[in-house]
Amino acid sequence: MKYPASIRAIHWLSALLIIGLLALGIYMTPFQVDNMAFSEELYFWHKSFGVLAFLIVLLRLINRRRHNLPELPKGMPVHEKLAAKVAHNSLYALLIIVPILGYVQSCTYEFSSGVHFFGLLLPELFEDNKSVFEIVNQLHRTASYLLIVLIFAHVAGALKHRLFDKENDVLNRII
Repeated sequence: MKYPASIRAIHWLSALLIIGLLALGIYMTPFQVDNMAFSEELYFWHKSFGVLAFLIVLLRLINRRRHNLPELPKGMPVHEKLAAKVAHNSLYALLIIVPILGYVQSCTYEFSSGVHFFGLLLPELFEDNKSVFEIVNQLHRTASYLLIVLIFAHVAGALKHRLFDKENDVLNRII
């Protein structure tokens, strides 16, 4: 059984968006001091697409609750099913936590121009605070790198089943 078309479409759209955001996050950091105008432009797009990614993840969660989802293959070992569930839940947790941390980071940064969603300025719920910013900045960065590790594990697990455990192919359900 495949996932419903809406879940498959949102999965691949959000995958591209999140991978792009993670790559942009790594790329843009060195420009903060060297080229402020370029840096501000990159941060604007990172924040806008970050808000979009957060909204899409919320949509994914709502959409998942509305559909009957395929179960993991019956022949899959119990420890692999457990690992898949833990990884999947951890991915969703980080997909919610990372943008929230990014939002708090932006609000507490004294030189932030705010969080824009493609030109719409979102309200800032937190005041400038250097010590909070430094903590949240590190948490956002660490959670983002953890998200990268989990994405690699997610892809590796899907490819392992696709290439070596064809009877337990989980990739076919989402493509």
